[in-house]
Amino acid sequence: MQTIINKQLKNNKMISKKIIGSVLSLLLVCNVALAQTLDRSIRPTPGPAPVVQMGDAESFVSSNGIKVYVVENHKLPKVSYSIDLDIKPALEKDKIGAAGFVGDLLKAGSKKMPKDEFNKAIDMIGGRISFGSEGMFFSSLTKHSDKLLALASDVLLNPAFPQKELDLQKKKSLSGLATEKDDPQAMSRNLGAMLNYGPGHYRGEVMTEETVGNVEMADVKKYYDTYFRPNVAYMAIVGDITMKEAKKQVEKYFGSWKKQDVPVATYATPAANTGAKVGIVNKSGAVQSVVKVTYPLDLKPGNTDVIPLKVANGVLGGGATGRLFQNLREKHAWTYGSYASVRTSKWDNSGSFSASANSTAEATDSSVVEILKEMGRMRTEKVSQEELEGYKNYMAGTFALGLENPRTLARYAINIAKNNLPKDYYKNYLKNIEKVTAEDVMRVSKKYIKPGVAHITVAGDKTSNMKKLEKFGPVTVYDVYGKEVKDAPAKAVPAGVTARDIIKKYIANTGGMDKWKGIKDIKMVSGMQMQGMDISITSMKKEGGKLYEEVSAAMGTLQKTVFNGKSGTTSGMQGSKDIEGDAVAATLKKSVIFDEEAYLDDSHKLELVGTEKVDGEDCYVVAVTDASNEKSTEFYSIKSGLRVQSVSTMKAQGQSITVTTKLGDYKNVDGMQFPHSIKQNMGPQNMDIKVKTIEINKGIDDKTFEAK
Repeated sequence: MQTIINKQLKNNKMISKKIIGSVLSLLLVCNVALAQTLDRSIRPTPGPAPVVQMGDAESFVSSNGIKVYVVENHKLPKVSYSIDLDIKPALEKDKIGAAGFVGDLLKAGSKKMPKDEFNKAIDMIGGRISFGSEGMFFSSLTKHSDKLLALASDVLLNPAFPQKELDLQKKKSLSGLATEKDDPQAMSRNLGAMLNYGPGHYRGEVMTEETVGNVEMADVKKYYDTYFRPNVAYMAIVGDITMKEAKKQVEKYFGSWKKQDVPVATYATPAANTGAKVGIVNKSGAVQSVVKVTYPLDLKPGNTDVIPLKVANGVLGGGATGRLFQNLREKHAWTYGSYASVRTSKWDNSGSFSASANSTAEATDSSVVEILKEMGRMRTEKVSQEELEGYKNYMAGTFALGLENPRTLARYAINIAKNNLPKDYYKNYLKNIEKVTAEDVMRVSKKYIKPGVAHITVAGDKTSNMKKLEKFGPVTVYDVYGKEVKDAPAKAVPAGVTARDIIKKYIANTGGMDKWKGIKDIKMVSGMQMQGMDISITSMKKEGGKLYEEVSAAMGTLQKTVFNGKSGTTSGMQGSKDIEGDAVAATLKKSVIFDEEAYLDDSHKLELVGTEKVDGEDCYVVAVTDASNEKSTEFYSIKSGLRVQSVSTMKAQGQSITVTTKLGDYKNVDGMQFPHSIKQNMGPQNMDIKVKTIEINKGIDDKTFEAK
């Protein structure tokens, strides 16, 4: 009606106010009548799902076999190209990691243009380029597309593969693997892969320091020569380009790429469980456990069950409205989130189902119980209409949003070709979502959601969880790479040994109580690397609770704490603030020169938990509770008596984070033993600190600890 009014106003500027008033009155009457007949308590019936009106990507096959898909979009003067290799690579066995290095080495320039020159040339045209083990992506403004293609094709067809770049990437990988040893997420990922697929399957291969060390340049080149071939390549070209221009560019820049038969590997079929099995990776003293229920699936992308199963998975654990989230977080407050996922694969038994949560340590077994319960409910109870429609609407919405990106159309075209999907698969996607019923959800849940034969994995504290997990099935201990731990157990605690005895031995072996009490002030200078920057750490402590800490880099001071025992300030990139309230007690605790001295007085509670291996070394495990009820777990070598590891917790953005500190490379300083290697893991952050100098009783001026 309002449209009619606007049209009348436009066509007849002399229309009288009387007529407008009459029309508006009519509108009011209609609205009143509508309100009287509409029952707002009844959910509106959704209309039929539309067929998606999406243009088909144009396609052609190049002279050397590249399958090219072109999506024209002339809104912006930009064009992007992606190459996707359709391969099933052979197992890497004792050289796992070689394939991953291919992308890194392709970034190192061509035989004609070294890395720095290549990167500069890309920057000069404002281009983007990235590589991986199964393809590459590159983009620029349309006017620079020929220059971009000349650079990209040169690297792809004539890679330099410099040895120094491989050495650098291996060093980075080894550094990353070192930090993963204390990362529960990495532990969980590795264990799940190994249990689901086993070492005879490419998804079950887990990279280790040993396999990285075995990789040689010949292995990287062999992978590249075998699999980087045009006859297994799909290329998507999206943007400000025509079909004619695309054909010309592909032939000009990639026509000399040589075809070759590409082998298709075969893998061992993952063994099916006959009952639930439990695996645990030890993260000593952890306040959280990464819990996962997982198993492999034989589900190909074109299977008609995929869309109903995505709906079922969404209801179970697709987000904040999912049953897992509502149960474990909202109802029980055991976790900050719990989710489920389903992965399809065109290769047999290469898909997977997983349901996971980062649970509090105390609720590890309870979280498993609730995850299994919710999986069981999906098989026995129909989902409500509200849950069903809610997630179907979410799927439809995210699908529609994705269509706004032209690259999506090209990706869909490649998916159809690679996975043998019906040509109208994505055009009918919304219709197929809408057709899913509660009965369909239960049917696929019974078929694919299998709590009774799952692998239950836990990355967390072994000592507190082993017994509690036995109710789900036989429990096996694994290392951080998913390999079963078969080492002899740690030595038993000798009769009569107490926690106080262990602390006294540590004090004696590091210099003795008299030496420690004789320290009036101490200065320590350390260093580490973070995100490619050299970081310097200066720490000074003086009796009376005085503390000075400064973390700096080439750009200047990143963070500084100055505290005189009663008051002080912390400052950094975000400004400065006074140390007050609870922060005073926390800073006083940090200012203590020698922690273990206080362990022996009545303010601390000590408990000898048992023994455990830390990096293969037998250790006593001592739980410490201080006067403020804060807890930590300390590990002392049975052989040397030295502290080799400490596990505590800290609060960050409302979450409890496990902090693991490994201590090593003890050296003599003025008759006392100090660790000179400090490796610390805090959630996703890892620090490898090397102590450079330690100075004792040099008479640090009190003014050092006064805020300026």
